[in-house]
Amino acid sequence: MKNLFLAFSLLLFAGVAQAQFSFGLKGGMNTQVAKPEDILINGVDSSFNFGVDKFKFGTQFGAYLRIGNKIFFQPELLFNSTKTDYKIGESSLGEVIKNEKYNHLDLPLLVGFTAGPVRLHGGPVGHYFLSSRSELTDFDGYAARWKQFTWGWQAGLTIGTGRFSADIRYEGNFSKQGDHVTFFGDKYQFSNTPARLIVGLNIALVK
Repeated sequence: MKNLFLAFSLLLFAGVAQAQFSFGLKGGMNTQVAKPEDILINGVDSSFNFGVDKFKFGTQFGAYLRIGNKIFFQPELLFNSTKTDYKIGESSLGEVIKNEKYNHLDLPLLVGFTAGPVRLHGGPVGHYFLSSRSELTDFDGYAARWKQFTWGWQAGLTIGTGRFSADIRYEGNFSKQGDHVTFFGDKYQFSNTPARLIVGLNIALVK
């Protein structure tokens, strides 16, 4: 079995060495879209609304490897930071705005094809949770229970034929938005799944 794995690894390496490939760095910005409806939190002594006030722009940067030309496979490794403002309270009593920032390591696994200066691509993306910083912890009864790893998907296009190119993508997820939120020991989540719009710039170091 060990020799078989070694032989397979050597064949894979030889195939990659012979195929046309590109390696580079990328960075960009992202923002969530489709603000969800508020949810009702049942507190110890009272109930109150909890919802998204507004999405803020986040950042991402990392590296990519593209194997192939007309038809290609492009894995990426990206550090992604996202920010969201949440609102807490009853409309009659006013609302308190609290900010939350969370960081993930993203692993898009994209397949696509090239048509002139345009590359179309899509595929699954894994999100590995790294850390979070939240003002919601100032609110009595709140706790966060993040899943270590979740899955989503991306689809988009890249424009550019030289060392520099730009891309735009839409990302969907298979987990509910806010599924890390707990109040007074009970888990809450919004009715929709989170979605993001991502724009970025790429520079090819090896082409």
